[in-house]
Amino acid sequence: MKPLQTDLSIFSKLNLEKPPVGVKYLFRKPEGIERLDKKLALCEMLVEAQKRDKPFYFTEEDEICFGSQAVGMAGSGPSPSFAASGELGVRLEIFQDPRANKRLFDYNPGLRSGTVNYAVFAPLNKITFEPDLLILQCQAEQAEIVLRAMTYSTGELYESKTSTALSCAWLYAYPYLSNKVNYYVTGMGFGSIGRKVFEPGWILIAIPYNWLPTIVQNLKEMKWELTAYTLSPEEFNKWEKGILQQLAKEAQNP
Repeated sequence: MKPLQTDLSIFSKLNLEKPPVGVKYLFRKPEGIERLDKKLALCEMLVEAQKRDKPFYFTEEDEICFGSQAVGMAGSGPSPSFAASGELGVRLEIFQDPRANKRLFDYNPGLRSGTVNYAVFAPLNKITFEPDLLILQCQAEQAEIVLRAMTYSTGELYESKTSTALSCAWLYAYPYLSNKVNYYVTGMGFGSIGRKVFEPGWILIAIPYNWLPTIVQNLKEMKWELTAYTLSPEEFNKWEKGILQQLAKEAQNP
């Protein structure tokens, strides 16, 4: 694995209740990192990494749901053909008809099967490698800062994509494949609800490696608490109106 060169320490200043977690997808077994000592679903891996003081890796044998398929490991759980038929989603009471469930397999992203044999998870202060993804669990006001850091110098739009089932694919596969930052709110995904993985209302943000330098730099440069956020509604309206009037005046005399 490429040693960590990006300074990720700025994320510690967000004072997140749970530490950010770095994720790395590997074909070859990582050296110096222990294998996960239990079997979990992919949605549970984030919570497990947040609780540990050292990194771990897992293989398809350690993942008990469909998450290993989403990240490019060989299939686990029920056969892909059975799941893709749509019958499973009906039996689980998620979908009305198999045809609705089938569409999930057309929409949901996934790394190419067999391209990943190991996935490493590490909490922020134990990341020693350049992560493929950095996953953050935020309150809304913290998520606003991170997403604003994405758009601060780029104008990029916020994007939230997920699905009722296999929502893990939108956190762990979609950002990696699309090179886009993605986020969604906990309490909306079937598997993580059933397993009681998260309390509802957290915002999970997945930052792919290509966005990390920009977001890190913008977090260092930009103002986190904007003037507007410190004002009462009445003060805000007056402050904003004053700025608009000033700009209109300047526009008359460019």
